[in-house]
Amino acid sequence: MPLLDYENALYPFIAARDYVGLGWTPDKSWRDTGPFVLESSYGVHPAVRIYYSPQVIDWLEGGRLGAVPDGAMVVKEMVSPPAARYNEYRQMLDYIHPDDPALVEAEMIEYLRKDNNLNWTVMVKDSAVSHGGWFFASVAQDAKVDSFDAPFNPPSGQAGAGTCMRCHASAANELIFSALSNVEGYPGEPLIFSVDESWRNLEDFPAGPFNLPKWQRPAMGVSQSQLIGDQFHNRSLLAKMNAAAPDSPEDVNPVFAKMFPPVGGINLPPDQVLKMPSEWLDHVPSRPEDPQHFLTSDNCVGCHGGLGGPPSGTTMFLQDGPSYGDGYNISEYGEWRWSPMGLAGRDPIFFAQLESEFALLEASGNGDLVANVGTTCLSCHGAMGQRQLQIDAHANPDAGLDPNNFKVAYTLLHDPLTQAEKEAQLADGTYAYHQYGNLAREGISCAVCHHIAPPQRAEGQPEYNTLDTYLMNGTTGVFRLNNSDQLIGPFKDVRQKPMQNAMGITPMHDAYIKDSELCGACHTINLPNVDANQNTPLPGYTGADQAVFNQASVNGSNLLKDLYGVTFPEPLTRFQHSVEQATYIEWVNSSYADPDTAQSCQDCHMKGNFESVDGTIKVDPITTQIATIQDSMMPEVENRLPTEDIAVPFREGYKRHNFVGLNAYMVEMVRQFSDETGMSLTDPMTYADNGAQLSIDTMELQARSETAAISVDVTAGDDGLVAAVTVENLTGHRLPSGVGFRRAFLEVKAIGPDQRVLWCSGCSNDAGVIVGADGNPLKTEFLDVVPEGATEALYQPHHRMIDSPDQVQIYEELTQNADRAFTTSFIHRIYHPKDNRLTPHGALTPGTDAFKAKFGESEVTAAFMKATMPEGEAAHDPDFSPGEDRLDYRITLPEGTDPAAVTVTATLYSQAIPPYYLKQRFETAPKGPATQRLYYFASRLKTEGTPIEGWKLPTASASARMR
Repeated sequence: MPLLDYENALYPFIAARDYVGLGWTPDKSWRDTGPFVLESSYGVHPAVRIYYSPQVIDWLEGGRLGAVPDGAMVVKEMVSPPAARYNEYRQMLDYIHPDDPALVEAEMIEYLRKDNNLNWTVMVKDSAVSHGGWFFASVAQDAKVDSFDAPFNPPSGQAGAGTCMRCHASAANELIFSALSNVEGYPGEPLIFSVDESWRNLEDFPAGPFNLPKWQRPAMGVSQSQLIGDQFHNRSLLAKMNAAAPDSPEDVNPVFAKMFPPVGGINLPPDQVLKMPSEWLDHVPSRPEDPQHFLTSDNCVGCHGGLGGPPSGTTMFLQDGPSYGDGYNISEYGEWRWSPMGLAGRDPIFFAQLESEFALLEASGNGDLVANVGTTCLSCHGAMGQRQLQIDAHANPDAGLDPNNFKVAYTLLHDPLTQAEKEAQLADGTYAYHQYGNLAREGISCAVCHHIAPPQRAEGQPEYNTLDTYLMNGTTGVFRLNNSDQLIGPFKDVRQKPMQNAMGITPMHDAYIKDSELCGACHTINLPNVDANQNTPLPGYTGADQAVFNQASVNGSNLLKDLYGVTFPEPLTRFQHSVEQATYIEWVNSSYADPDTAQSCQDCHMKGNFESVDGTIKVDPITTQIATIQDSMMPEVENRLPTEDIAVPFREGYKRHNFVGLNAYMVEMVRQFSDETGMSLTDPMTYADNGAQLSIDTMELQARSETAAISVDVTAGDDGLVAAVTVENLTGHRLPSGVGFRRAFLEVKAIGPDQRVLWCSGCSNDAGVIVGADGNPLKTEFLDVVPEGATEALYQPHHRMIDSPDQVQIYEELTQNADRAFTTSFIHRIYHPKDNRLTPHGALTPGTDAFKAKFGESEVTAAFMKATMPEGEAAHDPDFSPGEDRLDYRITLPEGTDPAAVTVTATLYSQAIPPYYLKQRFETAPKGPATQRLYYFASRLKTEGTPIEGWKLPTASASARMR
């Protein structure tokens, strides 16, 4: 049955306790699942009493051998701990009503239900739903079923629930700990845990055993009441925190609206904005028999989501307050979830870009390529869904799946929740694809990186070296996979049994997970240029270079066809290719890749230390367990795996999964518009609600400490001041890197003694648009002003000297299509009039002796490394060198100004989505739903008080006065 239909059948059955009327066998009494100290439970559940369906009893009587049969149920009644209050209350009722057991039972149930205290967790066996074969549910007294509307709470019922598997995967067999020693009518006694008297403060009872004075309770009645008694099944706090999630902004930034007028159908009212499904609909568990390659992260969150403090523990978490969840969740899941990788499948900027690409293809008569381009782009942004569809279609050709057209619409699909939704998907032909939508929305999720295998040289290819093997076979989201029942990791001594039990997957050590080349699979992108002359090499490249790029695309296409039978890349291989993104090979061509000065991608983007943005917390290095399971430090349970199979060691080499660059714009959009993007602001394990802020904080720290350095030297001259500004690139790749439309610009100001700005190059307005001395946008800002008689629009060239406020040093790549119009399309980038992005230290020019000494004579390497070099004026600037740029600012001061009293300040700002990029989105596909959504977000984004205030992210800054 669809999920909500099933919940509507199951939950009333449980809440009405119909299983009691069926005569199911219960536990002997209420029991605890861990110690109870100072009003805090250290158990894995609250106080419990379990009812077992007859199939479970038969299985237990049979010695827990074989499989629990389908349809078997375990119903766990739960109340606030400790169990003593209920067992003693029952004894009191038996004493008061010795001859009326029915009245005793009725009054006991009434007491249990008081203040909605009674709730349930339920396990229903169904071997078809997941590898573990259990449906887990958490049921409240009102039998309320799930809603996947905002605010987004984790589902209360789920097949193969990761949060439940966290403990149940440590069971000796069948993911169940049940023992006859607990059950009424069988020999033996339940486990007993320490319970103090702190619970004997029940104010609705008279003085006596249920209500002792504080002097007879531990610590004179002082408790840990701020802490949570049960983290994994009591959703009250999570619901409370989610309910407090702020509404999406609705007020339009007037400056933004002036810069980007809401015309052409681009502007929508709030109720018409395209929404993404709840993140908790991104659920794909491991398949019952052999696990598939790609599973959603909610399978991982239970063990790798962290614990936010006592009484549950403090694991992969830095607690800075008294309550559970006060602090920073630095778990693998917690930081990945709000990273650009974790949001890649929900990225509103990416989906607007795709709509533009499709619109441009249709307008140029290449509409037949829409499916090919979309499927290619989603091989990274929707990696799990796109790739799993290929795998499944190839393995089962009779299923009728089309892996050559991974439609953007699939990212809006999810498992049908009702029969009506199922019938609708069947009717429109999308039912077979909903699981791939669930996977695609997860972006670059856990199972992507932990499944990637090194590229290989295909049969018949030249004797490529290791680097060339990668370049010719491992870029543009084309990557090989290891076995579906294995996930690779950096540690050798891992505990394998719990993951094997839960998902049928074995965690394996593989050093490749620490290799920067693994990142290169999605961070070197070789794309076609669909409007280029197919018989002429692209400008800047030789025929040999062009042959390298084109052959690399053919190799990738052949590999995918060989592995999965897909043909979607083939039509694209007929076009001239070039490197659209080069972050990984920029790193290769830098001192960061040299043995004596090596820093890998992971060293910078997976921190081994932590510092809060205010500097109050500093941890270096981080030592922690990297998984939380039912291990040897948890309360004792029956029928657990041997200790050696579940003892999780502390790791000194823990690497955070923060994965951030400087794209705070996208994370801010998702955070501020969490309703529309389907994201919960509250972490499901630690209940911390600052995951998005932690991601942004990490970007802010990286921006100000690890991105760039600036120096300013000021002297007198030219009737004013001459400021020599030097900008140093502190990263291991170009600055900015990644997609070509990122830019960084210098704001250089001369400030008088009264703090008045006397002169400025690079000042901007509240929409991040650079303005001139008159306060109006520069004619170069939108790359669309073509002077009379000119053949191309105005732009800011690379400057060696600036003497006017209308001149700005902008570090960027600018590309043009075949008509020499500036474009932000990824597949119409023919000409490159400018690329002065700061190269990293150690960058070598292909063809030089130094380059050959490092890389040899390979034509493949030389061709690809040309994509890491400056173009345009920067290529001929002697002051633009690997790692830095130097230029002079000649500043004219107002008459009568004392130059010695003037301060010159230089600040480098980053813009991940600059004005010209946004303008092209809004004008290219103004009626596209993703484009309209981007306009809605961007026009209402609140930047005040954020690191991107004024639509710009500050990195380095320096000030000086005249020498």
